[in-house]
Amino acid sequence: MSDVTFTVPFVRGKARVRFSRSGHTYTPTGTENAMGDIQMAYRAAAGSKRAPEGAPVSVFISTMRAMPKSRPKKAGDEEPDVYKPDVDNVAKLVLDALNGVAWHDDTQVTMLNVSKGMRRRDLDDQTRVHIMWGDGR
Repeated sequence: MSDVTFTVPFVRGKARVRFSRSGHTYTPTGTENAMGDIQMAYRAAAGSKRAPEGAPVSVFISTMRAMPKSRPKKAGDEEPDVYKPDVDNVAKLVLDALNGVAWHDDTQVTMLNVSKGMRRRDLDDQTRVHIMWGDGR
């Protein structure tokens, strides 16, 4: 199995499940839409390629975000991205979106690396998540 690399033009974490007035649970629309966008980007990059059931998979996720224009100039040209979303919620969104698409189940993920890059002024509106997965051996 060869590596698959693709990018989505947003950084988002998986939102918590919500409860309706009748007590049923549902996933917020924004999360559903983001999962659909990740699946479309994957299919554009890899077609119908899928890890065999039970095969180990390694996943690498990195985010890049621009500094908000509202940040004062004294903050410099880059700063650590210590803002929401949390890396675990970014990973949950990606892994859940690729269940049944890139692999049978995310239990196949034996290695996961998630990092948030520095927020930089020169990125303008180039916010993105870069995702790579491949053989987990």
